[in-house]
Amino acid sequence: MPVQLRITADGLVVRFTGSDRVWACSRGVYLPLSRVLLARPMTRHDAVAGSPRVHLPGVSVPKVLRAGSFGIGERRQLWAVRGATQLLAIYLRGDPYHRVVVEVPDPEATSRTINDALPPRRLPA
Repeated sequence: MPVQLRITADGLVVRFTGSDRVWACSRGVYLPLSRVLLARPMTRHDAVAGSPRVHLPGVSVPKVLRAGSFGIGERRQLWAVRGATQLLAIYLRGDPYHRVVVEVPDPEATSRTINDALPPRRLPA
């Protein structure tokens, strides 16, 4: 699998391997759990529809490969997706990314695992 996810005590490690490392122009990213808002499974169509079109650096070949950084500023996203139709989207707060979208074998189970690892959110007083 070109994308490896590992949950640590305080973060989520997203690691790109093989040719995905080259296509994404990245080895991956470490995401502190305090920055992770939500992980959810998503169809490729919905994920692409909510993504900026400008890739800096990255590559996009419809239905074949979408990898790298897309967008600038608050809407910047990191992608590593090949031909899958079901993806995992990890929503974040802060810089450098608003969302990380990756291809994993079971997006539903992976999203549950990540969400269960998140610290409880406190409501404002």
